[in-house]
Amino acid sequence: MAGNGCLKVKKQKDDDKSRLELKNLNYPSARFFSLLFSSLYAMAVTIFCVDYKIIPGPEFLVLGILIYATYNQRTWHALKDWLPFVTVFVSYEIMFSFIGIISKYNLHAGPHNLDMQLFGQVPSIILQQMIRMPILDYMGAVFYGIYFFVPTIFAYVVWKKSPKNYWKYTVAFGVLTYSALITFLFYPVAPPWIAVPNVTRILTGSVDVNLGLPVYKTLFDFLSPNLYAAFPSMHSAMPWLVFLFAFKIWKWKALSVLSIPVGTWFSAVYLGEHYFTDVLAGIAYATIAFIAVEKILPLLSSRISFLRKHVPN
Repeated sequence: MAGNGCLKVKKQKDDDKSRLELKNLNYPSARFFSLLFSSLYAMAVTIFCVDYKIIPGPEFLVLGILIYATYNQRTWHALKDWLPFVTVFVSYEIMFSFIGIISKYNLHAGPHNLDMQLFGQVPSIILQQMIRMPILDYMGAVFYGIYFFVPTIFAYVVWKKSPKNYWKYTVAFGVLTYSALITFLFYPVAPPWIAVPNVTRILTGSVDVNLGLPVYKTLFDFLSPNLYAAFPSMHSAMPWLVFLFAFKIWKWKALSVLSIPVGTWFSAVYLGEHYFTDVLAGIAYATIAFIAVEKILPLLSSRISFLRKHVPN
């Protein structure tokens, strides 16, 4: 009995020593090595981008967040906060590319047919024939390209200013992306520039040519190789989800944020990347994800103990 008591005391001392060592972790050293590895990663991605003449994607935003985390005492807390969002983001990108490999064998034409019934012609053709001009080409390219950065930048802002809403935004982001992935798998749709002969793909056929670099071909054909994910339009959905949360948090002060989804909606159709129906579907998916997190999830968490414990109020 006495021997067991000694063993317990020794184990307690060892545990206390381990906790003390963890508490006194050399933070400057940890910060140095975190910055070192992040810098090496940045150099590797930069060399890759220069060698293949492409622009960096959202991986640099994630990198920036990790570097920020190394320069404050909340390093591990910050990484813990960001792990769910990064997991959703990365898993979405991986599955998006994988689904693109198999979806081309089961294409649907519902959005094309609905657009024809509504307008008598594909809206992309109407816009390109009536108001096509270089300034709209570049404006559309900007709005369509910031899609890769806006959701992550907004997540960072909300994380800093309103942590509770950051978690809700992360959950809504997951609901939106995964529901879209399911749709892409079972209801793949080719964009207008593939399905409709007279639609010009302005991003690669005009903007890239004038820039002398395959910027948008790299973003949409190399980094995100799923050519049959037009419905719903995630370019329409994600900026709208951002606006919904921005308006919820900052009310009318966030009204200027509305320019991002509106500009993206117009650009998606004008550039020949999406049908009008795709845009409406994207808005609907984002709205449903927002309502699910703001209204339905709290209702379920009030009745289910597991959700009540883990879901933010």
